[in-house]
Formats: sequence, C-alpha cells, structure tokens
Amino acid sequence: MPINRSPPRSLPAPAQPANQGAAERESCDPPASISVQHYDSAPDLRLLLDTVTERKKRKFDHSDSNIIDVMKEMFNAFARDQDARFERLQTTISNLKEQNNELTLSVELMSSKYDEFLVKISELESERKKDKEAIYFLEDKIEYLERKSKSTGIEIRNLPKKTGETKKDLCSLIQNFGNSINVDMNQSCVKDIYRIRSKDASNPILVEFTTVIQKETVLENVKAFNKTKKIGEKLNTGHFLIQGPVKPVFISELLTTRAQRLFYLARSFQKQHNYAFCWSSHGIIYLRKDEKSPHMKIASETDIENLRKNSFLERS
Repeated sequence: MPINRSPPRSLPAPAQPANQGAAERESCDPPASISVQHYDSAPDLRLLLDTVTERKKRKFDHSDSNIIDVMKEMFNAFARDQDARFERLQTTISNLKEQNNELTLSVELMSSKYDEFLVKISELESERKKDKEAIYFLEDKIEYLERKSKSTGIEIRNLPKKTGETKKDLCSLIQNFGNSINVDMNQSCVKDIYRIRSKDASNPILVEFTTVIQKETVLENVKAFNKTKKIGEKLNTGHFLIQGPVKPVFISELLTTRAQRLFYLARSFQKQHNYAFCWSSHGIIYLRKDEKSPHMKIASETDIENLRKNSFLERS
C-alpha cells in the first residue's frame, strides 16, 4: 500500500563549492520578496500571522467629548423633567390631603348632627308617646262626662213630625207612649224633650228624664212589651196615637258620639259574622255570639278589629 507523505516545507539549497566567493554566495541568496509555499496539511501559523493585515480606526478625541456633553445634557433634562413631575405630584398630594381633611371635618360634623338628630327624635318620640297617652286620657274623660250627661236620655226614631210641632205636642206623645208600656210619664218626669236633625227625614226625638231610674224603667218595659208582641204588633206609631199608616218605632238609650260609632260598627260586625246579640247598656256596647257564649265589651274600634282577626283565624 502506497503511503502518502507531505512534501517538504522547502527545497534544500544546493551545495556550494567552498571556494566560491562571497559575492557569488550573495547572488545565490533568494530575494526577500519570494513567497514561501505551504500546504493545508501543514500550515505554518507563524507565517500566516505575519501575513495578516489589521485595519485600525483613527481615533477622534473631540467626538468622545461631544457625546459625553450630549449625554450630560440629556440626563440634566431628564432630571429637570422628573423634578417638575415630582413637584406637581407633591402639589396634587397636598391638595388631596387638604380635601381629605375637609371631608373628614364634614363627616365628623354630619356625624355629630346625626347624633343630635337621633337624640332629638328620641325625645320627640317620648313626648309623642306621652301626648298620645294624655290624649287618650282626655278622650276617655270626655267620653265619661258625656256619657254621664246623657245617662238619663233615650232616643225615639221613626216618629213622623207634625207641622208646627211644639214641646207640648212632644210631651203628649210621650204620655201616650207611657200609657202603652204601662209607665207613668207626666211632665214632672221629663227634664227636656226635642228633635234633632239627622239623615232620617223624621228627625229623632231625644227625651231626657229627671232620673236614670226612670230611663232604665222605660227601656226595660219597652223590651218586655216587644217580647210579648208579634212582629206587626211591636211598638209602632199607633201606640203614640199618631194618625196615619202604622210604622215601627225604635227606642234606645242616648249614646255619645263615639258610642254611636262603635254601635254602628258592632251591628255591622254582627250581621257579617252571624252574631246573635248586639246591644248597649249604660252607654257601653256589647256583642254576644249566642246564648251560651259570654258577652264581649266593645270599648274601642280596636276590639272590633281583634274580633275580625280572631274570626278569620277560626275560619282558616
């Protein structure tokens, strides 16, 4: 197998005779410009480094100083801009702090006012409660006094009015009425008698007796009289000796304004809920569901509302 070998780096110089002169040897020296041949398989790095050329830039000192000045100016401008922004930020923060302080003061003021309002409202509620209690007390007292003033009176409804009617005529009617129910009603028993205006065209007659006993006697006898009579024969205009068509006559004790209102509501409740009895006694209204049930005193409209609620619960 043939062996490939790299060629020598350079050819050896031919041997020179010893007697040749220096001039001839000099003529035999190779010129400096002759390039040395080399191969890739055996590169001569030293020679390669010697042949590499280097391009060097020229240095300009004044350009570096200009760049530094420009950068300094940029940093100075940036610093000034940052200072201006920081100053504006501080001003804004100061304004916000001032506004926050004002808001805090306003909130504290509103809070104190709110507390004052709460105290005032509490005082007003307390005063209102006391005033309400005082009003109820005065209303009850007025109701009591009015009831006492009407404790001797009765009301006669559905008696026709005569033209030019006088108190004497009314007293005659009462005497005829007393004879029908077996009660003595002379003029000494009657304190006052008169008609009042109302929605009823007949205008009810109010009779005030001299004593409460006289009033109660009349009411008891009327009740007993009607119990013994048939529907068409119950107390009517014929028992007062009034000429004309016979009309039923209704008699009840004289009630106060509040009692009249309660009596109206109680009678409406009686019809709606099928209560058996509704009556008044000594100016007080009573309800009774049937003969076995206890009677219920109606002192205010609240009592009727409570009865409505209880009736609703019983049905449900």
